[in-house]
Amino acid sequence: MELAKKVKDPIYLNIGEPDFRTPRHIVDAGKKALEEGYTKYAGDRGDAELRSAISERLKKEIATNYNAGSEILVTAGAQAALFCSIMATINPSDEVIIMNPHYPPYAVDVQLAGGVPVFVDTNEDNGFIPEPEKIKRKITHRTKGIIISSPNNPSGAVYDLKCLIGLAALAKSRDLLVFSDEVYSKITYDGARHHSIASLPGMKDRTFIMNSSSKPYAMTGWRVGYLAGPEEFIAQILKAHHSVNIAANSVAQRAFLAALQGPQDCVREFVKEFDRRRRFMVDALNSIAGFTCAKPQGAFYMFPSVSGLGKSSQELAEFFVRAARVVTTPGVGFGAEGRIRFSYAASLQSIDQAMERIRKAVTSPRRAT
Repeated sequence: MELAKKVKDPIYLNIGEPDFRTPRHIVDAGKKALEEGYTKYAGDRGDAELRSAISERLKKEIATNYNAGSEILVTAGAQAALFCSIMATINPSDEVIIMNPHYPPYAVDVQLAGGVPVFVDTNEDNGFIPEPEKIKRKITHRTKGIIISSPNNPSGAVYDLKCLIGLAALAKSRDLLVFSDEVYSKITYDGARHHSIASLPGMKDRTFIMNSSSKPYAMTGWRVGYLAGPEEFIAQILKAHHSVNIAANSVAQRAFLAALQGPQDCVREFVKEFDRRRRFMVDALNSIAGFTCAKPQGAFYMFPSVSGLGKSSQELAEFFVRAARVVTTPGVGFGAEGRIRFSYAASLQSIDQAMERIRKAVTSPRRAT
């Protein structure tokens, strides 16, 4: 990002942020909330109507009942839900299993709580799907929990039921907590379907679901999400969230309520456009020498192998800025050297220009060494 400030007309493919505007009916709800005086602190647990709407949505989408009064906490985005749930449950020296590649805050939050991240590799040959047997070999007497993300950032993998059933069996047999990041649950393709591990038998009482308004409704800047989990844990997590944020933004909560209760056509249109970009980008990347890219099933990221280019992911990310004026994210930050993350949340025009710039940069005889 710092390098990008020094070049003309950079294209940003590093940010996981939809380029769409927040839909009009959601914006109007935010304006109405301001006019009606929703400018004070919201309740600690969040707006009561919003929590009821979240409960109804979870019942409809994952067939699991959550008490709106005691099992749902509105947070300042899913990031706050993750941080506060980790801080309230993980003690010094507790180990937490994290899949590689992983979203970097998973490891950071565990470390901030004094815990120890334990990484388990997934691989492209298996679609980046976790293998319970590999996880089992990493479990010790200090293992407290496991963090999963489906659809996954950065790989785009969508965990199927077989995988989740295996993970659930492992969690129950070893008495593990499960932190389930489901922020991309509405963004899937080619018939792939999101399943929540919390919906499986015996899993609701040990699972924390983290979700957000950011990705499906293009509300990244509104900063509102939620945590759904067991009552006894939510009561303690509430203390951590209060210490960090007191409560989520009151106006944003009313806007999120409108998003959940209003028409969902906008989400379907967003996903349709993401799919168009996905298909274009995967073909474009695979046509560039040195890139090998699988087609993701969810989210809005490509995570190609770039080992054929003979540089570290950090070196390549810097090279792409200098030589192609394209900003990407090095795979080493996700625990996967030899890969680069591209976001296709940018416009198709920007993606097209970026792919052509990268193609020219990597094939130029004057390519940086």
